Amino acid sequence: MAFIKIDSEDGSEKSTAKKAEVKNGNYTMDNVRSMVKQVAELDEQIKELREEKKKIVEDFVDEYNVPKKEVTEAIKMLKGDIDPEVTASIYAGIADLVDIA
Repeated sequence: MAFIKIDSEDGSEKSTAKKAEVKNGNYTMDNVRSMVKQVAELDEQIKELREEKKKIVEDFVDEYNVPKKEVTEAIKMLKGDIDPEVTASIYAGIADLVDIA
């Protein structure tokens, strides 16, 4: 198993080669660094999208005075590919058993 050193920011690990020219198989350290940078950029974009999604839900709940639980359940239904008609008919069949607080 080969170990590849990553150059530190101050360049102190240049003993393995300036551009990580140590090759192992079909990749170089430049390939690894590039991939790690891309993943970090994607993670940042995902974080921003999650924040935007949260804001959209909050704005909707505030604007239409809808209980957040209903919106959350609707989103879960969409993600889970649940048929609302089947869910409604099942609920109608057991509604008398459900304790509504």
